[in-house]
Amino acid sequence: MSKSALEGMLPQLNGKRKPRLGLEHVRIFPPLGVIMNGELIQKDNEHFYLTAEMVYFDEQQIISLEDGAQLLKQYFSEGEYPFRECNQKESDKVIIAADPANFDSHLDFNKIGDLISLETDLEFEIKFISRKSELPDPEMIVTVTKTIAVALGLIKSKVLEKVGEAIGDDLAKFYKLITKLTIEMIKRTKPSNRPKNFVIFYPNPNCDIELVINTHKADAVLDSLKKEKTKAIVSKVEQLLNLEPEKIQFIYNENGDWEFNYLLSKSGAAIGTMKSFNRRNDMFNKILEKQNNSQVDTKQ
Repeated sequence: MSKSALEGMLPQLNGKRKPRLGLEHVRIFPPLGVIMNGELIQKDNEHFYLTAEMVYFDEQQIISLEDGAQLLKQYFSEGEYPFRECNQKESDKVIIAADPANFDSHLDFNKIGDLISLETDLEFEIKFISRKSELPDPEMIVTVTKTIAVALGLIKSKVLEKVGEAIGDDLAKFYKLITKLTIEMIKRTKPSNRPKNFVIFYPNPNCDIELVINTHKADAVLDSLKKEKTKAIVSKVEQLLNLEPEKIQFIYNENGDWEFNYLLSKSGAAIGTMKSFNRRNDMFNKILEKQNNSQVDTKQ
């Protein structure tokens, strides 16, 4: 990478909003903290290096909701560091994004876009994402417009009859897009033996909504986006608004229902179910154990 490219990353690390400190790029894990204090340094070999600090949450507390559910909140005892991924602008078109590392080539991913165009005339754009991992789990992120979000029942909206007809038309086009997209992703991404993560993301000024379904079956994705499935999301979002969320994530569970997983607050806290944090911690402990065993083997 060029020096100017490294310099261009400094504002992301040193601005008010910070990148999340995640774990193995697993989207359903709450963050461990943030990455901050970026610095560009030159070493004896004359190369430039971009360095930063991994800062972990150092406080936590139990929060009880009105329905009796208990959530865990992790945050910083000093300072507030909202996340860069939150509070994004609404999109005026559907955006389909994936990591090219999960395809044989960039062309293979672009071909999916060509095939989708044959199925629907809904306007969409293809984008690439990059994850610093040798071969992360396949993941497809579909950013939807406000019209699609209303049609899916992710947000409340009063619409006129004629507008409602247009929304219904867009929903039919979107279902065709999703059907073809999921079929092609399952067929083309690698590793083929790992479940695929399908993400529906609606960025908006009020609170970003993210839906994640992990499956091998294309039909399951379409079923999860039917209104009888998504209707529980709006009421849950309203229940969580007093926690001042900027982003709320739901996951599609084994019972075929959307359930709240975790949220990121305006102050930079992570608040979620005990299950979400336990999953993350179990993975973290396994990684530490593997590293420790590797160090012991090296010494021997």
